[in-house]
Amino acid sequence: MNHLNSMYHLNSVDHLNSLVLELDKLKSVYRKSYVTNETRHENSAEHSWQLAVILLAMKDHLPSPFDFDRAMKLALFHDICEIGAGDVCTYFADKNSQQAEKQYLITLQESYPQFGSDVLSCWEEYEAQNTPESKWVRLLDKLLPFFLNLATEGKTWHDQGITKSMVIAHHSFIAEIDSSIFAWMKSNIDIAVKKGWLADT
Repeated sequence: MNHLNSMYHLNSVDHLNSLVLELDKLKSVYRKSYVTNETRHENSAEHSWQLAVILLAMKDHLPSPFDFDRAMKLALFHDICEIGAGDVCTYFADKNSQQAEKQYLITLQESYPQFGSDVLSCWEEYEAQNTPESKWVRLLDKLLPFFLNLATEGKTWHDQGITKSMVIAHHSFIAEIDSSIFAWMKSNIDIAVKKGWLADT
């Protein structure tokens, strides 16, 4: 088989192989969050997979109308940029890290024009936060590491010197999307402070 019939017009098995190996690099990008047994940090590919699965589990809770297929793309694609830029703690992210992410995606687009264009479009939509799909993907994207912090007694919070006020401010946007989720988070933030998992400042 010399050519592939693909929505992304990958023109040969060699081209597909090249894309697979490029995307495989995401498995070597380690995030700040720990896996629940605390033996290591999770990698970005694992996080993207879990985000997509949880989005699927939340399907009946999502608003209507909602482009679920687009949201799944956002979940799976928006962190591909970390292959080039690495993982940056969202509490300390700046414009330089965002520029590095976009520059990598432009390079990806040059090698895989249609696939890369789709990834870049998803990344830009996620960053802009102008659609219901991007808002819900971001909500779940932030909720997953919050869950992992609770499961590991605030291990990542301790590592990075994160405080209660920082966690509340970082997640405050969730109140506008789903107030019940944000109320649950605030309750668990208070519990984390009482247990010494999170600094009360």
